[in-house]
Amino acid sequence: MAPKKKRLTSVALIAIAAFVVSFVLMLIRPIQVTELKYYDQLFEWRGPLDVSDSPIVLVAISQKADEDIPQKFPWPTNLHARLVENLNRAGAKVIAFDVVFNNRDLYEYKNDTTFAEAIKKHGNVILAGDLQRTVSQYSNEISTLFPTPVLRVNNPNRVALVKVHPDIDGAIRSYRFGQEHQEQDYYRLGLEALRLYHEIPYEEIDPIGPNPGSDYFTLGPYEILKDRPNSFLINYYGPESTFPEVSYEEVIDDSGYTTVFESELGGVNTFDDPDIGHLAKGTFEDKIVIVGATMPLLKDFYTTPFANEGNNPRPGYQVHANAIQTVLDGNYIERFRGWYTLLIMFFLCLGITSVNRVVGASWGITASVVLAAGYFGITYWAFMSHNVLMMITGPLIAIIITQGGMVSYEYYIEQKEKRRIKGMFASYVSPELVDRMIASGEEPQLGGEETHMTAFFSDVVAFSTFSEQLEAKELVTLINEYLSTMTDILNSRGGTLDKYIGDAIVAFFGSPVPMKDHAYQACVASQLMQKELSELRMKWEKEGWSDLVANMHQRIGMNTGVMVTGNMGSSRRFNYTMMGDNVNLAARCESGAKQYGVYTMVTESTKKEAEEYGDDCLFRLLDNIVVKGRTKPVKVYEIAGLRADAGQEQHDCIGLYEQGLEYYFNQEWDEAIEKFKESQPLERYERNPSGIFIRRCELMKEESPGDDWNGVFIMKRK
Repeated sequence: MAPKKKRLTSVALIAIAAFVVSFVLMLIRPIQVTELKYYDQLFEWRGPLDVSDSPIVLVAISQKADEDIPQKFPWPTNLHARLVENLNRAGAKVIAFDVVFNNRDLYEYKNDTTFAEAIKKHGNVILAGDLQRTVSQYSNEISTLFPTPVLRVNNPNRVALVKVHPDIDGAIRSYRFGQEHQEQDYYRLGLEALRLYHEIPYEEIDPIGPNPGSDYFTLGPYEILKDRPNSFLINYYGPESTFPEVSYEEVIDDSGYTTVFESELGGVNTFDDPDIGHLAKGTFEDKIVIVGATMPLLKDFYTTPFANEGNNPRPGYQVHANAIQTVLDGNYIERFRGWYTLLIMFFLCLGITSVNRVVGASWGITASVVLAAGYFGITYWAFMSHNVLMMITGPLIAIIITQGGMVSYEYYIEQKEKRRIKGMFASYVSPELVDRMIASGEEPQLGGEETHMTAFFSDVVAFSTFSEQLEAKELVTLINEYLSTMTDILNSRGGTLDKYIGDAIVAFFGSPVPMKDHAYQACVASQLMQKELSELRMKWEKEGWSDLVANMHQRIGMNTGVMVTGNMGSSRRFNYTMMGDNVNLAARCESGAKQYGVYTMVTESTKKEAEEYGDDCLFRLLDNIVVKGRTKPVKVYEIAGLRADAGQEQHDCIGLYEQGLEYYFNQEWDEAIEKFKESQPLERYERNPSGIFIRRCELMKEESPGDDWNGVFIMKRK
């Protein structure tokens, strides 16, 4: 490819990559929180809206009320009955309680009856409740938190739900329509208040549930613009004092009730005084009255726009008030379509890369700043003029990432020659050594040093058969996929590839970069490789490879000890490799695994060191042997898999097998054979250690090794 065309392709790839990265970053929590804070800031810039004609009045269960009422909260429910009576005397059209009366009166049960009679008499009271989901290991249930039965049966109106649903930063910005439970729709307090205010029959309200064919939720004459299938965005009208608020005790303080203030100092009745009382002033005439808590003790406070970080959170009943006012005015906030935002982001990425390519990085940075400022201005104008909420973070991130990518690309071009040289060295010297060479400024020299590490050998079982039965191209394709997959796992666990010998892999852990847990990492890597080969076998079978390929296995051998590592070879051509007796022992473990019918065999030193750093691998003792070419015995173990993958049958097999092995070392041949026969059906493979030791015990019975036998078996083959 020509350099100019190649550069154009690279620039296009940067634009696409910047778009993808920006999209992913949009989804992470900190970015989403930043987006939400910008949404709140738009409200602050817009300022409060006029609610002078609003029919909403708030009655606060306040700290002042708790001090002026003789009893402490929770108050006797007959006070709520008095509240309902007085509000109806004052002409209130709807009385909505943002308080759940799920417990009986603490003073006298007849107080609940008095409250219930007032509710039934006037029929304009909405009581609050909640549906709570309980999730456990065994169930996923919804339970009700509703008013007491005596209140509920005397109320002609349904229970209204009051639970709020915060965004990921804990702030309330949306309002749900309701929830279905046991084939009954329960609506939110605000919607129930509007239904009762306009005397809307339930038949004229959309049922709760997804309705993908409509962007609106119907509530009688109101078409509420959805933000999500079951919610709309609240257009907050201002800070806490936006709606008129009356303290609870002022409503019940009539000529028939004496507050603490009146009993101590005297004074007027704040509700029915003919001159200054709320009754005379018409405070509640034709109003929607929401009764809710402002007492700090009740902790019914929530973060919202106009009440975010740095300001006090607002009482929960004000959330309902703002939601109601949003619907009354049809003053809905519409979220800009996500697909449109993605298109904007894509064209921003494409535009910035084009500017950088044509006029250079300096003008590219200037263009990025102008585009960012312009987009910010558009989002501000869209919200202030049209109540449209546009995403700010995604496009700005796209601008930053794209410009940063182009600057990085220029740096990449400048560094290309250095990377080319490094690539040339890495083709015949290990990448780790090249990094050391570049950092030190020295060229690699011949030599070696003793290192305590783990040697690793693997080999495909019966690979010569593959060579005979597969065509050359098929064999190359197969072995390349196999070696690539196994090497990726090897490197991911910190291993260093030494060399490939046909299908064989020679590697080591713990050099040139030291690793304390090299034995553990090597053992885990071996089992991940065995698992991945199992996946490859299934893949090859689906692709139509022969049964030979679909049944490929590999044997792995490992040993831990002191070995010589370093640059070895000629003065012109050398490699970072290993040698020594412990390396040879690792190779013998790989080949010796065949004699036991296992696929991973390690020495006792590897097992012990691996177990010091983790118990992820399941080991079983195979034998105490002297391998060919050595005189000292060594215990060898099978890694039977990762402990997390092992089932009970495999544990039972190993347990029975190890009992048989104990009898075997004690020359109790019959008992050993019995245990091995019990474990044999539980083995995973047809040729297995249990079967091998059954045959060996039978031979030992015929020709006893003698009383001085130390349990060592001498391998006569590699």
